[in-house]
Amino acid sequence: MTRSSVLEDGPDEAFGEAPASVSGVPATEPVAAEPEPARRPRAQRRPALERRDEFITRAAAFFAEQGFHGSTRALADQLGVKQALLYRYFDSKEALVAAVFARVFSERWSDDFAAILADRERALEDRLAEVYRAYAARDHALALRLVLRAALDNHPVPQGRGAPVTEQIVAPLVAELRHEARLPGLDRQPLLKAERDMAMMLHAAVVFHGIRQHVYRLPVAPERDEVVNLYCQTFLAGAREQIRRIHRRPPLSAPLASSSLARPA
Repeated sequence: MTRSSVLEDGPDEAFGEAPASVSGVPATEPVAAEPEPARRPRAQRRPALERRDEFITRAAAFFAEQGFHGSTRALADQLGVKQALLYRYFDSKEALVAAVFARVFSERWSDDFAAILADRERALEDRLAEVYRAYAARDHALALRLVLRAALDNHPVPQGRGAPVTEQIVAPLVAELRHEARLPGLDRQPLLKAERDMAMMLHAAVVFHGIRQHVYRLPVAPERDEVVNLYCQTFLAGAREQIRRIHRRPPLSAPLASSSLARPA
């Protein structure tokens, strides 16, 4: 066997490897196999409730910024998911928007404001200020922007949003004002429209303070609690007299329609 024939024959076909050496000629070294590319670890599937919660949170920010005309396709792109995945958790865009509003509004009513206002062991000024300090603390930018966006986009705000305001703040406050003025209680005479309008002046003042800060982005006094205290004291100074006038004047004594309890506030 010649030297050239050894080199041309190459590795032994039967065993798949070359001899160590022949006639002092080193064997051909086997080619090292290329390492397999590292596989990307599969992302763990997140629990359905956790993912749904994330979608609601991110959708709230999306609609507050883009408005309610923003499409679910654009939202899905921002989330980094397929549009079809959103519809696995929400039957429609309207269902997603309803979930957003439910989340935002439910955060406001974690305290029993009605019970605080009914505690006659304390001065009404202190009780009312405590309620609105807590309410203002939850009046964050996202909630305010969503409500205003809905109004500007002519998007219907879920019905019944005003009911908690009436049940938790307005009616209990009017009940305390009537008690101080020795007027019939709400169990004997239903809430009057003028009484609700009067109480809503205070509510609107507190809400607008948040709008100035979070929507208009105007500088406001850092002592928010002190501002709320001022609003409450100013309101009570006039409301104690006005409630007597409301009950003496027939045009102001019209009962509140039941449908008004559910209107947006």
